[in-house]
Amino acid sequence: MASQAGPFPFPVQTRQFAAVIDDVHTEFVVMGYDNRVMVIVTQIGKLGSIIQAKQDISQDGFLKNSFSVKTLLGRRDEPLLEICARRLMELLATAGCRRPLLLTLGLKNTSAGTLKSVLELIMLRGKVW
Repeated sequence: MASQAGPFPFPVQTRQFAAVIDDVHTEFVVMGYDNRVMVIVTQIGKLGSIIQAKQDISQDGFLKNSFSVKTLLGRRDEPLLEICARRLMELLATAGCRRPLLLTLGLKNTSAGTLKSVLELIMLRGKVW
């Protein structure tokens, strides 16, 4: 992936950047589609696990303060990946984004500290919502 920073025009608003997390080069691509936000984070040059997260809707159509998370492809034995997706969805909802999230994580290290750094960088540098 190229290490460009900044938004790109139509059709999809995109932010692409890189950072070093725990001495490992990490690439980020954050895309704001009309119907969802897609975030790619990789330290291995591949997508890794693909996780979907969305804010739940009550029967009367109102958004609830709960979130559904599902691993679509990849590691199902690593609960911190789903926790990361849920937390990112919470942060997006707090920032006013109501679109579902599709998160891909290809990380060498999936420790809580690494995932916290990933979340901080996405919220700081990846705003497309």
